[in-house]
Amino acid sequence: MSSDGLRKRKEEICSDRYISTKKHEQIITDLKETTKTSLRNVDNRKTEDENESFRTTERMYILLLLLFTILSTITRFYNIENPTHVCWDETHFGKMGSWYIKRTFFFDVHPPLGKMLIALSGVLTGYDGEFPFAKPGDEYGDTNYIGMRMFCAILGGSLVPLSYMSVWLLTESLLASSLSATDLY
Repeated sequence: MSSDGLRKRKEEICSDRYISTKKHEQIITDLKETTKTSLRNVDNRKTEDENESFRTTERMYILLLLLFTILSTITRFYNIENPTHVCWDETHFGKMGSWYIKRTFFFDVHPPLGKMLIALSGVLTGYDGEFPFAKPGDEYGDTNYIGMRMFCAILGGSLVPLSYMSVWLLTESLLASSLSATDLY
């Protein structure tokens, strides 16, 4: 075979390879597009399922938050006016709240915020700071004590939803959040 014949044959072989390579590339491109389309469809279905799951979880989160808030409020405010006498801790906190209201100096080893808040609640509800809070069992009589009890009930009741929301932010688990909320009842 002459060199021209070899060159022609080489061009034909290269030409065939080029065509087959082009066909091969087209097939690969088509497969890639088909795969991308399929994956997009799967992703869309997955996203729709995730969105529905998220909406369900969000509804449950809000429902449980409302339930725990309502239950904690009811349990703290039910029968709050009873007993009508000084209870154990009211002796200590009520006395110091009265001292704050009357601006009487005293020393206590504990931080003052709790007693200051009780004094604030007493002032806001009309308590004048004159009841002595001498010992547990003393009758309140005409003293407005319910306002101070309600303030403590509000703060105590708010712990349940705050605990629920805090654990949710940490874990995003309805079970863990619910357990933390029910632990504070």
